[in-house]
Amino acid sequence: MKKSKTLIILMLLSSLTACSLLPTIGPSQNKIINISNSKNLPEVNIVELDLHSVLPLFQARINQNFSEFTNSLKGYSGVIDVGDILDISIWEAPPAVLFGGTLTPSGQGNSQLVKLPEQMVSRTGKVTIPFVGALSVKGKSPERVQRELIHKLSSISNNPQVIVRIVKNNSANVTVLRQGNSIRMPLTSHGERILDAVAAVGGIPSDLQDVTVQITRGKQVKAISFSSLISDPRQNILLLPGDVIGLLNSPLSFTGLGAVGANKVVKFSTKGINLAEAIGKMGGLIDTRSDPRGIFVFRYIPFNELNNIEKEKWKMKGYNMGMEIPTVYRVNLLDPNSLFVLQRFPIQDKDIVYVANAPLAEFQKFLRMIFSITSPITSTANSVGNL
Repeated sequence: MKKSKTLIILMLLSSLTACSLLPTIGPSQNKIINISNSKNLPEVNIVELDLHSVLPLFQARINQNFSEFTNSLKGYSGVIDVGDILDISIWEAPPAVLFGGTLTPSGQGNSQLVKLPEQMVSRTGKVTIPFVGALSVKGKSPERVQRELIHKLSSISNNPQVIVRIVKNNSANVTVLRQGNSIRMPLTSHGERILDAVAAVGGIPSDLQDVTVQITRGKQVKAISFSSLISDPRQNILLLPGDVIGLLNSPLSFTGLGAVGANKVVKFSTKGINLAEAIGKMGGLIDTRSDPRGIFVFRYIPFNELNNIEKEKWKMKGYNMGMEIPTVYRVNLLDPNSLFVLQRFPIQDKDIVYVANAPLAEFQKFLRMIFSITSPITSTANSVGNL
């Protein structure tokens, strides 16, 4: 019996060094935190998540909303531009001087409608009108062009009346891209919105849970889920000439690893999920194995998505446009505030969520391996494991 006790004591004393030789499911939290000191890897950005540091990440997701476009309340106003085709009709009251077709017995001209040939607005933004000459119409509404023509004709004709219509809108269009079907949709002064463009192209190509709607407007690019678009009327904004709308069929997923209920690839809808929901989808943390201080999210961040201060910082470390910054976010669940952090941290496509093993779990694994040799020692190991 004394020999058994002595053997146990020797094994316990040697366990601190022996534990490092055991195979583990993944790195400990200390190894991940110190990963940026590795000489074999590019420098890694380690971010400790708290209520302050998670706010920009949450705000970046909000900024993707279409309602955040600077001119989201402004639609197409129906002005004339280069390439538009105009229909111009002119009436002159009797006695018609310029546009009278016949003379009455008293020698007066009858009132007559004169319909001019359809004209395309030239590169200089002008059209040609009989008795008026070249008239600048670019950037003007049809109503304004009507008033200007009436004013110019009034001095040489009898009470003229004019109607100007845009019969073909070649300048104010949006492009709608969808797998298998894309169109170029002209805008009208009615004020088309995003869902009008979706309907014009034939609807969404697949399950709405997997569809992302992306809008490119000038230098701004924003994308939200289709389900968010139809559930929030504020996102169904007015379209502007030159908008490019993409209906992207892009199922999203993240990978869950470590001391969680199930190590697997988890799919989620384009509406997005937060870190708390991601942990729940993985089956939660394993109480006997997980280290609550070591909840990590691994992600590559494109260099061009950094702010100017961060860009200068990472330029000094050898990163530049077109490159990605390896980033690790860490949450400490022992801090009660972390529960709010989990709700604000958005999971992105292809993230890796990793939960580290607790040091005690590795120690207990060593004890189970050693103490399984003999039954007396096994019972001792069970006692230690129940501490």
